[in-house]
Amino acid sequence: MLARCNDIDVAWFEAGRGEPLVLIHGLADDHRAWRRALPDLMLRHRVFMYDLRGHGETTLGRPEGTLLQLGADLVGLLDALGVERAAIAGFSLGGTIAMRAAIDHPQRVSALALVATSSRVGRAAADWYRQRVEIVERNDPQLRETLDRDTAEVYAESPAELEEGLMIRRQSTTDPRGYGNACAAMAALNASPLDPELDRITAPTLIVASERDKHCPPKAAEIIAAGIKGSRFEVIPDAGHQIPVEKPRELARSMISFLND
Repeated sequence: MLARCNDIDVAWFEAGRGEPLVLIHGLADDHRAWRRALPDLMLRHRVFMYDLRGHGETTLGRPEGTLLQLGADLVGLLDALGVERAAIAGFSLGGTIAMRAAIDHPQRVSALALVATSSRVGRAAADWYRQRVEIVERNDPQLRETLDRDTAEVYAESPAELEEGLMIRRQSTTDPRGYGNACAAMAALNASPLDPELDRITAPTLIVASERDKHCPPKAAEIIAAGIKGSRFEVIPDAGHQIPVEKPRELARSMISFLND
């Protein structure tokens, strides 16, 4: 289904019954990033998933390359759905969007689950994001090869999931400008990290990291946990970055336990 939110048409999907829970996917993905964890989550919650601006079936609109806009898109979707408050779970890029929304719109967020994410990026990571923005802007012929290589890297700990991961990412980035927009938003975290604002997050927060994650390692989660008062921090063993597909039942159990505590 499509909902008009600010300047874009957002593709959104609903499953299950219970208190509302919104799932936000990561960079270059779409709502199907949560495909493995959804069956357990929908048994306890009314789950909403959506495609980020310029990803999947959501239109690009007038992109600003900021987390502020991506967080406002989330709140716009809540308005369109008639949901006053919801638990928000974000994976990777989705986690930074969830934090931004919880900082800017605390009254709309009943709880947070931050999965394999970070509140800052280092210089090398910022350069990586900027390079991808440039590749998109100049319509580089190596764009598809670069995206496929990046996908293989994030699925390094779960090679059996790579084929589906590639399919989803190729479909979600058919128009790569949404990907470039999100990369620009992430690159900005180098100069303007979320760290100084984390103490403004008042919603109960679960932070989940994985033992083998090279993209958002446990140290990144520890930084977030130190900044959000009263947050709960968990590390899932024997998993890489793609926790929602590598350890979906473990992740779902942690989220359900936390949200229904």
